[in-house]
Amino acid sequence: MSEHEHEFEQEHEHESEHDCCEHEGHCDCGHEHHHDHGHEHGHSHGCACGCGGCAHDDDDEEEETKLSLTLLGVSAVLVVVGLFLKAVPMAQMIIGIIAVVLAAYPLVFKVYGDIKGRRFTEIELMLISVIAACCIGELRDAALVAILYRIGEIIEDRAVENSRKAIDSVAKIQQDYAHLVLDDGTTKKVDAEDVPVGAKINVLPYERFPIDGVVESGISTADASAITGESLPITLGKGVEVKSGMVNGKDSVTVVTTELFGNSTASRIVKMVEDATEKKGNVQKFITRFAKYYTPVVVIIAVALAVIGSIATKDVASWVKRALVFLVASCPCAIVISIPLGFYTGIGAAAKDGIIVKGSIFIEAFAKAKTFVFDKTGTLTTGNFEVSKISSMSDFSEEQILTLAAAAEYYSSHPIAKSIVSAAPQIDEKYLSDFREVAGGGTSVVFDGKKILCGGRRLLETEGIETPDYTDGDVCVVLDGKIIGTITLRSALRKGVEDMVEHLRDQGVEHIIMLTGDNETASDEVAKAINLDEYYCNLLPEEKLSHLEEIKNEYGKVVYVGDGINDAPVLASADAGVAMGLGTQAASEAADVILTNDRLDKLAPAHKLFKRTINIVHFNLIFAIVIKMIVLILGAAGYAPVWLAVFADVGVCVICILISTLIGKAKNSFFDTIHLR
Repeated sequence: MSEHEHEFEQEHEHESEHDCCEHEGHCDCGHEHHHDHGHEHGHSHGCACGCGGCAHDDDDEEEETKLSLTLLGVSAVLVVVGLFLKAVPMAQMIIGIIAVVLAAYPLVFKVYGDIKGRRFTEIELMLISVIAACCIGELRDAALVAILYRIGEIIEDRAVENSRKAIDSVAKIQQDYAHLVLDDGTTKKVDAEDVPVGAKINVLPYERFPIDGVVESGISTADASAITGESLPITLGKGVEVKSGMVNGKDSVTVVTTELFGNSTASRIVKMVEDATEKKGNVQKFITRFAKYYTPVVVIIAVALAVIGSIATKDVASWVKRALVFLVASCPCAIVISIPLGFYTGIGAAAKDGIIVKGSIFIEAFAKAKTFVFDKTGTLTTGNFEVSKISSMSDFSEEQILTLAAAAEYYSSHPIAKSIVSAAPQIDEKYLSDFREVAGGGTSVVFDGKKILCGGRRLLETEGIETPDYTDGDVCVVLDGKIIGTITLRSALRKGVEDMVEHLRDQGVEHIIMLTGDNETASDEVAKAINLDEYYCNLLPEEKLSHLEEIKNEYGKVVYVGDGINDAPVLASADAGVAMGLGTQAASEAADVILTNDRLDKLAPAHKLFKRTINIVHFNLIFAIVIKMIVLILGAAGYAPVWLAVFADVGVCVICILISTLIGKAKNSFFDTIHLR
C-alpha cells in the first residue's frame, strides 16, 4: 500500500528524495525496474516512489503477482497446518516462522526503500506489528496480518491498474509517425515530430491521423470517438478539417498539416490529462499532509499504550497485543489510496466521454459551484443567424422584402448577410451591379436597375435616410431611398441547450447567467428562450471579467463556459473554466475543463459525474475514519481481536476502492443524491 500512497500522493512532486532511477537498475523502493521510453511496447508502471522514472512491463508484474500469490498460499497453508501441531511446540514454531517469513519478507524491502527516501508510512506500521506479534509468541497472528495485508495490496494493485487504463488509453490516441509525401509523389515514413506545417501526409486505411490538418484529396470516413466521445463517423472529403487522434476509415486520404505534432489535438489532450494529477484539490492536499504526520503519531500512541499499560498492570503481553491491534487498525491505507484513486477514476471516466479535466481541484470547484455563467455567441448559440421575422413598411410582401435584401447582401461574407441569402429564393447574378459594402453598416447594390440598401441604423444615417422607429439590431431594407421593411434575425441556439439548462437546475445549480458583447434585443431573446436567471449585454472582454468577479462575490464558486479568444481571461478567472472544443488554443489553455466534442449537452453529465466523484471521495473518507476510530477504541480497551484490526485496515481499504470504481458508472442513484460536500 505504501507503493500506491507514493504513486498517487507524491507523483509529480519533484523533491530530492524522489530523484531516483536515473539509470536502469534498482530504485530506492528496493525493486528492480527498467525504463520504457515510449508507448510502443505497451503500458508501463512507475516505481513505488512515484518519481515516474522507472517502469516495468505488464508481463513482469503479472509474474510477480503470481509468485506473491503462490507464496501467500503456501504461508496460509502453513498457518492452517500449525493449528494441528499444538502437541509439537517446536514444529509449530518452525512452521509459524516460515509462514511469517514467506508472507512478510516483501515488507522488509519496502521499508528499506522508505528509509532511503526518508519516508515513514503504513508499511512501517505493518512490519512493526508483525515483529511485535512474533515477540509475544503470536506467530499465527503475525502471519495472518502479513497475509491479509499482502492480499489487500494485490487487490489494490488491480484497482489502481484498472483506474489507470482509462487515462493511459488517452496516450494511445497519439500516432508518433507519419507518411510524408515527397516532391516526387512518393511517401516516406518519418517521425511525426519532424513534419512541418503545410506538409502533405498520406493517412492509410485504419491509421490514426498523427497531426491536425485539412484533407486535400481522397474520400473516406473518420472515427473521432477517441477525442470527442462521439461514435458517429465523420465523412471526409476535400477541405474537411481533421484532428490528430481520429482514426481513418477504409480509404487513404492526403492531408495538408495545419499544426506541428506537439501542438496538435491529440498531443494537447494527452498532455492535459497527464498534467491533471498534478493539480490537487483541497481533499487531496489534506490527505497528503494527513499521511505525513499520521503514521509517526500512531506509532508513538501505540508505544505509549504498550509501555504505560504494561507498567500499570504488569501484564506486558496483553498490552503489547492491544498496541499491536491499535497499530494494524490505524493504517491509513483506505484514506491515502481510495481518495486519490477516486479523483483519478473521475478524471479517467470524464476523458473517455470527451471531457478533459485538468485536475482534481477543478472537479471540486465544478461539483460545488451553484452558479454557471455562459458566453452567448458560439457557446449558447452556434454563431450562425436565422431569419425569425420580416416586417413590411410598404406594399411589398415579406417574400419580396427578403428577396431584395438577399440581392443587396449577395456578395457579402458577413454571417448576417449569409443567413439572409440562404433564407431567400435563388438570386440571378446577372441583375446585380455596383455592389458596395460599408464596414460595420451594411451593403448597397443595384438590382435590376433599382438601388437597394440593406443594413442597420448607421447605414441609414450615413446615406441620409430618415431612421424609422424600429428595434436596434434589425436589418432595414431600403429601395430607391425609401425604407420598405425590416428583417429580424436571431442567433441559432445550440442543439440541446434548453435541456442542458433544465438538467443543471435539476442537479442543484441555482443561478444560470449570461455575459455577452451582443445587443440587448438579441441577448433578451436568448435569455427568455432558455430561461436564464440573469444576463449582461454589450460587454467588452474586460467588462466580462469585472462582472464575473461581482458574480463570484455574490454567489460564491462559479463555473464559466466560453469558446473564444476573448473568453480566455474570464475562463482563467472562474473557479472552473469550461472551454467549448479544442479549436481556440487560447481558450482551451486558459480553461480547466474542456468539452472536446464542442457539445453543451455534455455539460450536465460532466457536472453529475464530478458531483458523484466528490460524494464518493467524501463518503470513503468518512466511512474509513469512523470504522477506524471504532476499532481503535475497541483495540485500546482490549475488546478487538487482530482479525478485526486487519479488517479495519485491509477490509475497509478494499471496500473504499470498490466504491471508487462506481464513479464511472452511468447510473448510481445513491451517490448522485447524497450531499457530503
